[in-house]
Amino acid sequence: MAVTPEGKLRALHRALAAHPDEPVLFADLIREVWGENPPAGPLPALRSLVKRLRRSIPDEIVTDASGYRLRVRTPGPCQLPADLPDFVGREHELARLERLPGVTITGAPGVGKTALAVRLAHRLRERYFDGQLYVNLRAFSSGSPVTAEQALSGFLRALGVPQTAIPPDLEAQTELYRQKLDGRKVLVVLDNAAEDLVEPLLPRAPGCLAIVTSRHDLPGQLRLDVLTDDDAHELLTRMGVQGTPEERAELVRLCAHLPLALRIAGANVAHGHIEDYLTELRGDRLDVLEIDGDAAVRATFELSYRALSDEAKRVFRRLGLPPGADTGLDATAALAGRDPGPQLGELVKAGLVDHVGVRYQLHDLIRLFAAEAADDDDRAGLLDMYAWYLRTAYNAISKVVPETSLLTRPDLAGPSLAFSERAEAAAWLEQEHANLVAEVVAAPSPYAQQLADVLRIYLHVGRFEIDKAMVFHAALRTARAAGDGEGQCAALFGLGMSAWTRSEYGDALDHFAQALEHARTPFAMAAIRNGMGIVHLESGDTRRAEECFAEALRLRREIGDDHGAIGTLMNLGITHGTRGDLREAAQHFREGADLSLRLELFNQAAITLDNLSVAYFELGELDQALATSLESVRLHESQDQQRALANALASLARIHAERGEIAEGLAAAERCFEVARETEHPKARIDCLVAMAVLDPAGAKQHAADAAELGRKIGYGPGVITASILLARATGSAELIDEVLGTIEETDSLMDQSRALLVRAQITGSVHTARAALTAAERRGQEKVASDARELLVTLGG
Repeated sequence: MAVTPEGKLRALHRALAAHPDEPVLFADLIREVWGENPPAGPLPALRSLVKRLRRSIPDEIVTDASGYRLRVRTPGPCQLPADLPDFVGREHELARLERLPGVTITGAPGVGKTALAVRLAHRLRERYFDGQLYVNLRAFSSGSPVTAEQALSGFLRALGVPQTAIPPDLEAQTELYRQKLDGRKVLVVLDNAAEDLVEPLLPRAPGCLAIVTSRHDLPGQLRLDVLTDDDAHELLTRMGVQGTPEERAELVRLCAHLPLALRIAGANVAHGHIEDYLTELRGDRLDVLEIDGDAAVRATFELSYRALSDEAKRVFRRLGLPPGADTGLDATAALAGRDPGPQLGELVKAGLVDHVGVRYQLHDLIRLFAAEAADDDDRAGLLDMYAWYLRTAYNAISKVVPETSLLTRPDLAGPSLAFSERAEAAAWLEQEHANLVAEVVAAPSPYAQQLADVLRIYLHVGRFEIDKAMVFHAALRTARAAGDGEGQCAALFGLGMSAWTRSEYGDALDHFAQALEHARTPFAMAAIRNGMGIVHLESGDTRRAEECFAEALRLRREIGDDHGAIGTLMNLGITHGTRGDLREAAQHFREGADLSLRLELFNQAAITLDNLSVAYFELGELDQALATSLESVRLHESQDQQRALANALASLARIHAERGEIAEGLAAAERCFEVARETEHPKARIDCLVAMAVLDPAGAKQHAADAAELGRKIGYGPGVITASILLARATGSAELIDEVLGTIEETDSLMDQSRALLVRAQITGSVHTARAALTAAERRGQEKVASDARELLVTLGG
């Protein structure tokens, strides 16, 4: 019996898939497909079959010299909500939408826009193998809508961009988003969108598709109508609604053919009693002949609500109040003041609440209805939930970032979740992240400013720049309205940290100065002085930086704040190291590392030890530098801080290079490159390229040039200086080294001065310059540079 064309395709695919990423010979493929009876022209026939297979599978088929190779593509992210199991009708609309290059679905509330968009997205999934992205923009919700920056941040994370590498401004985010989509086939669903929010989120790559839903009219829209009679009756049938044809027809009419209203009504009459339900639904309030869509929806809500038990009514009303998109069981318990399990089951059964995984959601219209029905007692329950989130967030963040400290004084006694493991706390924070941000924006005083203060270090360490600015601006507004000086201090401090992270140093110092005006405790004053010192240090003003750090350390020692003292000691060490006071820098680093280890703050200890290893390196004490660097790497690995690990590996590679341990240095450099690539950490890559310029003399010129170029691209001045010194040495360029020396004078980067002078002496053969290098190195305790300068002087006869 002849093999069908489909059978040949399957045979070819099976033969290639048996050896993924390996070439399979033409002859072997022909034998697998046609057996002992190949066609007259087997190679052209195979090429034709391969062409057909390429069109039918997502994987790539690569042509090699002697055969074909299957390169299996990994499926991309899928963020789509689950498809409705009882979705009905809309076949005409689906058939039309499937052919369009872009899909916009508009219509009245409750008409089924989201259900149609999700059904269409699931039907198209196989065409968009590289991923399906989804966001509910909540443009018509009672809470705050999702901003374009928040939506793009979520998309970029789903596409594999680490949070630390996501830019804070919309323009840069949009550019990165479109770069990530280039060459990919990705489906993007923008649900409940406002017109002014859509543009940055639309994919521009030719292989991508956007599906947009909105209540507003948009260009190229399909304006969705209500269900037809047949489709409405089919929906009732699938939901198990009984009754005579006349009763069912009246139910459809009273629900205005709206899917949302029909689902609510169907959930209430799926087990009989349709006659009683119809009587109540008609009511004296409504004109059956002139009922409109909004009235139909609200009528089904009210009737379903009245049928609930008193406790379920209470839980339902309260679920309309939180500002987030959904709630978990524990948060709902805090909101309800007791275990809400039975009531949630009743609400899900009534069709008023959706149970999605372990979360509970309400349709926007239902949420509005519930919130309007809430009373003062329900709103008191919302405050209880804010307090629960505040306490639980503090517990989680303290587990993830043990050095967490607060400038406000929230009441942390009361019901909350406790976390025994760091991973458990981190998972809770990731799941609740959007809700926590939404609560700061919506909560009254003091919850908004206190929760923002609790989130400060978590948002900073995680580099959630978009959320950070939103949270602290909201907290400042709330604190000012309440006349809360402590809250204003904390919010302004957070805004200062946010501006510093974006290198907006003037704004950062302004925020810190305002925060200092509201500071009333030595703890707050110390934190703000420390922040100001960091900004001065990065701005190149090491004297003012030292003054700020010294004052912060004095205050922290005065009140016994050992946790805070660790960070300030490290900052003082960096300041002294920048100025070339290496012994003093090493003393501060050693004290900070010992204190961190004694308090079991291993993340802080790892970072401080990395800085200490660099000080030992500059002092020429390479044995101590190596031992300290290895301990730093070990601690970083145990803490799973990947960006900091990349920094430590770069230091280790450079130490090995200076010791002449080429194999060990290359191994550390290779691992550093891998971690830096995964975390998109360019500074670590620059430092590693500097080490490679020493480890690989043949490639020194290229490594140094690459490091300098990347440093200029991201504005990493110290990296540019160090790389340029090595590039000048590799190329023998006196002009370049003179330019570097000028930059060092301008920026006060005195640690690099002796090294640059030494390279200039090597290039020019100047005894005078070699002596200047020796003097500078001896003054700063850079024994390795001093030793090299002495050797050069002997060679030069000076």
